[in-house]
Amino acid sequence: MNSANIKRIAAGICAAAAITAASAGAAGGAGSAHAVDVAQDSRYTVLWLTHAETRQAADMGLVRFLDQPGIIEHTSVIVRADSQFQYLRTTEGGRHIFHGSKQQLVAEAAARPGGRIGIYLNRTQPNRPLGITQYWPTR
Repeated sequence: MNSANIKRIAAGICAAAAITAASAGAAGGAGSAHAVDVAQDSRYTVLWLTHAETRQAADMGLVRFLDQPGIIEHTSVIVRADSQFQYLRTTEGGRHIFHGSKQQLVAEAAARPGGRIGIYLNRTQPNRPLGITQYWPTR
């Protein structure tokens, strides 16, 4: 996949996340607007959805297109150690392989109290630049 196509996919994810954030804010009424939560370091830029946005993303299947042929091989996931899908990971040649769907990870985060997902751009993996990560508070 060439870099122009990868950039189009990344732009599509960011646009979908922005639409989700905007519609979640509109559904909450006036005064519910919030700043976009972006975390960045030397390796990743992560757009974090709120819990409400994560629930909406799960309901609308926001990330299902990331599991489509031609795209899935250019995406990755970060699965929490306490995820119910942790058992779906195997190691092949030192690389972790996830055998579930990204939509399952979003739905799991949405079902947890305070659960969120992050949509990330990994600058160190040019052939796998896009991914989903989970977060929820530990008890």
